[in-house]
Amino acid sequence: MEALIDCFDFKGQQVVSLIGSGGKTSLMWYLAEYYRNQNVLVSTTTKIGYPVDRPYDFFYSSNFSNLGSDGQGITLAGNLTAGGYKLSSLPLTVIEESLPHFDKTFLEADGSKQLPLKGWETFEPVVLPETTVTIGLVPISVVGKTIDQMTVHRLALFLRATGATQGEKIKEETLAEIIASPTGLWEKSHGQRILCINQVETLEQLRQAKKVLSLLPKMLLKRLSKVIACNIQTKEGVVIWEK
Repeated sequence: MEALIDCFDFKGQQVVSLIGSGGKTSLMWYLAEYYRNQNVLVSTTTKIGYPVDRPYDFFYSSNFSNLGSDGQGITLAGNLTAGGYKLSSLPLTVIEESLPHFDKTFLEADGSKQLPLKGWETFEPVVLPETTVTIGLVPISVVGKTIDQMTVHRLALFLRATGATQGEKIKEETLAEIIASPTGLWEKSHGQRILCINQVETLEQLRQAKKVLSLLPKMLLKRLSKVIACNIQTKEGVVIWEK
């Protein structure tokens, strides 16, 4: 695999929404750090953990009138929840009005309760219409694990979307089903669509990622711009399919 950043091609002004499960926050901060010599916004349209160990330069949690005026660097913005452990979304109108002031905007637009897979409610994910790139993530490391409430957020919706049965082992076919489901990963996406199959650590897992790709219907591939097999923790990746 190569440097993960080489798998992306974010030229000019971009609004990037990250959805799915298994690496959204890590990928968001990885991308923000790479572009920190520009004017970068990091925020959420749902909720994220307060990033105690992330290198942001500016932070807005109350008065947002000057949001976007600080210039070069990473601006973190969100409403602090009780106890200061979480950041929730600003009013979406505030985010939308601030977008023209940033070169790159990275928004965590989905939640999975830190579980590796999920099903989607009708109001999820929260992807702004201004989004130019939607990145959908699934982790390959769940192959072989059991489909239950320890691995899947909103289990009933996941079962409905995939046709799987609780207690079954997760297979490449299961991942392909949730990726391709009409009520799954891409239903509310906007802009270019990039699928990231994350947590690829071994040649066997790379083979599994390629098998997931081979199982995706052609109609879905027409909507995607590329598919990346990656390991966000080691900052490596490889494009395994591109339009």
